[in-house]
Amino acid sequence: MDPKLTRKIYNYFDGNGNKYIISNEVIEYIPVKPDISSSGVYNGGDYTKKDISEIQYKKLAKSLNIAIKNKKSHIRNRVKKSGLIVIQEKNKEKVYILSPDSEELSKIENLLKNLISN
Repeated sequence: MDPKLTRKIYNYFDGNGNKYIISNEVIEYIPVKPDISSSGVYNGGDYTKKDISEIQYKKLAKSLNIAIKNKKSHIRNRVKKSGLIVIQEKNKEKVYILSPDSEELSKIENLLKNLISN
């Protein structure tokens, strides 16, 4: 595995606030539960943690990095349905907010849903 990829942990929060933690070996899904959802009724489903392959990690990391580089898809403040990427690397944290209607957000969320459900 590429040593540059192994040091990063990506956290992604989807438009509903569900959290995905992606490392080079594992993806973890932490769903929003009704008691902490803004509506009081939304349920993001079941907690999931599963191993992912190097290929799956690279594909997801590439998609996240494309979204990070495309500044046109970024917005200043987090709003409903927007995506949030948080990268933890060494002792630093970087945050990027994706517009709810951005193509990058759709691609990332589709990849994540497929990884979690399969």
